[in-house]
Amino acid sequence: MRVNLLGSFEIYAGESSVNTAPAAQKMRQILAVLTLNANRVVRSHQLVDELWEDNPPASASTALQTYIYQIRKKFELGSPRRGGSRTNAETPSLSTIDGGYQLTLAADRVDAFLFEPLVSRGRREFQAGDHPRARDSAAAAMELWRDSALVDVRKGALLEAEALRLAELYSSARNLRIEADLHLGRHHELLGELTSLAALEPTNEGVQRSLMTALYRTDRRADALRVFHRARASIADELGLDPSPELQALHTAILNSDDSLLSSPHPARAVAAVSAPTVQAPCHVPAPQGRLTGRTGQLVRIVGALTPQPATGERSLVVVGGGPSSGKSELCLHAAQQVRDHYPDGQLFARLLDDDNRQVGHAEILRSFLRGLGATGEQLELDVTDLSLLYRTWTADRRVLVVLDDVTRAEDLSLLLPSGTGCGALVSGRRRLFVPSATEHITLDRLPLDDCLEVLLTAVPEHRITMDPEGVRGLAELCQGLPGALFAVTSKLRLRPHWTARQAITWITGSSYAREDPLGTQAGLDRTLAAVPAAVRAAFHTLAAQGDPARITPATAAVLLGTDEHHAEAVLEELVELYLLSASTPSQDGRFSYAYDYSGQALREHRISWGRRAVRPDRALAPPAAA
Repeated sequence: MRVNLLGSFEIYAGESSVNTAPAAQKMRQILAVLTLNANRVVRSHQLVDELWEDNPPASASTALQTYIYQIRKKFELGSPRRGGSRTNAETPSLSTIDGGYQLTLAADRVDAFLFEPLVSRGRREFQAGDHPRARDSAAAAMELWRDSALVDVRKGALLEAEALRLAELYSSARNLRIEADLHLGRHHELLGELTSLAALEPTNEGVQRSLMTALYRTDRRADALRVFHRARASIADELGLDPSPELQALHTAILNSDDSLLSSPHPARAVAAVSAPTVQAPCHVPAPQGRLTGRTGQLVRIVGALTPQPATGERSLVVVGGGPSSGKSELCLHAAQQVRDHYPDGQLFARLLDDDNRQVGHAEILRSFLRGLGATGEQLELDVTDLSLLYRTWTADRRVLVVLDDVTRAEDLSLLLPSGTGCGALVSGRRRLFVPSATEHITLDRLPLDDCLEVLLTAVPEHRITMDPEGVRGLAELCQGLPGALFAVTSKLRLRPHWTARQAITWITGSSYAREDPLGTQAGLDRTLAAVPAAVRAAFHTLAAQGDPARITPATAAVLLGTDEHHAEAVLEELVELYLLSASTPSQDGRFSYAYDYSGQALREHRISWGRRAVRPDRALAPPAAA
């Protein structure tokens, strides 16, 4: 039994040359679905949905069983139950299994199953530089097609999706064959075919690029430029878009009589163009968690820096730094959301620390990026050096936004930043990072008290805490101007609408003295410290466990750490780079003194002290006077 799907629906029983496909459309639909899923079980409800879509009759199950019986009888497909003598792939059979049906059929008896391996083989041969064989494989795959897939079969949702998928694969095979022909210098032979295809598919940029290249190679430079202008007009009229960076780069190369056009169809893009089917532009950046308060000025600076300025011809790069829980990540997500329309080729996102505070490998991040951009399985198996080179190539002519969160080392950026001048990058750092090519360096301080009050009152406007202004003020002060702490408080208040502000304060102070982390600031601190050397981490804990001095000097630190002042000062400066200490102006001897900052402030024996106005559970604020 042979089944042909790539054109009109045909079934040939045995060695007969007579097409025995049934005339009844529902039987043709059933056979097409079963063939496309050969050797797999298709559930009865899937077939019912395919045949009757959203309006199956009450007798749908009985009717389906009747159609299956007629198919078995017509094509002698054996026993209805699995376990008979006709269940191997060499002998076709149609079995009833687990509430569905399975057509057992050898893969080489279906034209669609012969087509896909030929295309895959052609891609591998092309990537290996064997253009003659790649061309032959793609041509052999295309010869299997007689018309549009399943052209004379009525299609429900399943068959419509398969027909579209096969059509995309056919287009991919055709592009592969054309690319191989261009590499083999067959531009004269391609002109007629490409001219016809360009007229039929005016917004297909791959076809337009190939036609422009073939025309240029046959000394028809002016005609090649006219093709670009027609394509640009069609893309603008039908899609409301500008031509892609690849098409514009080819246009520029033709204008400049670029010699590379004589040896490569599309400079720096040929392999990438045929290595995978077209994919939707990735959007990996998570949505912000809530409304942004108190960061308007910084947001405006970031958005301005990431809005492309064609006159500069430079990549936009913004570095945002701040201490634990300062809201770096949330600010970056809001900014990325506002500028995403300027980066139509995709928005990529990666955290450089995983949930266990371990460094994520560069290769893992690059594979994630390239997978989103459409890289194939073989390309994703490359080592980190080749992955980085492929990433640079793929972003060279694209407009992509890359957001990197939890960056702890400036050297991580060299492999992960996009290369194209039309790209943008937004970096959130857990330590101070100096990147010479950055458009903006932004450091986040704690929020003013008024902004903290606004966050609390707008996040839970109907909550009982609004009845106690003094209690709300105390609650805001406990959060120390840290957006992360404010988010933790408002999240808890949404879950517990019966709480007063005083009860929220009691929860915070009681939990912190019980060595819990009610506001998440300890988790943020641990995340920052996880990426530093163990000696620095131990020194911080030693210094923080000694109380809450207003200032600590290198001499004091040297005593506590059991080392000399020079080494102690180096440790203190390292903690400044981590946003855990802040330095005063130098004294008369040129030395600085240091104060704890952010969630490192007043940390004693790993317990968070909440400032001078913080209260212990046994000294909670008195309840407000009765009205």
